[in-house]
Amino acid sequence: MEFDARLTNLGIGVTATPNAVWKCAAAKYQDETQAGGNHHIYFTVQDALGKPAAGVACVVDWVGRELGDQPTRVVTDANGQANVPLYANLDITLKNGPYFAFVEDRGKSDVVTGMGLPEKHHVNFLLTFGPVVAAPAQQPEEAAIAAAKQRVWMPINSDGALYKFAQAKNLGYPQTDEFEFTYSNVAYVGQVYNLGIVYVKQGDWGNCQWVKKPGQ
Repeated sequence: MEFDARLTNLGIGVTATPNAVWKCAAAKYQDETQAGGNHHIYFTVQDALGKPAAGVACVVDWVGRELGDQPTRVVTDANGQANVPLYANLDITLKNGPYFAFVEDRGKSDVVTGMGLPEKHHVNFLLTFGPVVAAPAQQPEEAAIAAAKQRVWMPINSDGALYKFAQAKNLGYPQTDEFEFTYSNVAYVGQVYNLGIVYVKQGDWGNCQWVKKPGQ
């Protein structure tokens, strides 16, 4: 989201609504020198392709609204735009701007809160909203990769003497990692394959041997 840092200094923020269908894509600020005398919240609403969304309700509500009052509700035009003038003050020390804004329904939209006129100065707030776009459905291959990453992978040293020997003898693929053992005080390296156990004296890589697995 594009968010003007000046808004933070005024106590203005964006509250994400769980399961919202509208997200706030941008919140910009025009200070007194930029606003041209206007004092509005300007809405821009876009569709999933980033094009103007016409006929979408935009709502400005405020803290302390009396029971008989209604929030201000406007509808976007053909350019996906609408605006609402602001009048209430924002104390820059208390950061207590009373206005908050959203699209369609508060339960369906991110909410921009804390807006008002800083020390009664005329400023504008430019808010852009767009629909929440669902992530593409995960493909089977992506699910397989994700599941595989949760497992401990057996390292295969395809450049190792044991592996090359096993492939030359058509013994299949490794079923274990390489392991060390000792016979007559001599160090050996071994590895189990589909059709046998390959072994070699440590360092004597050119003289690999193999034996059938028990039960074969």
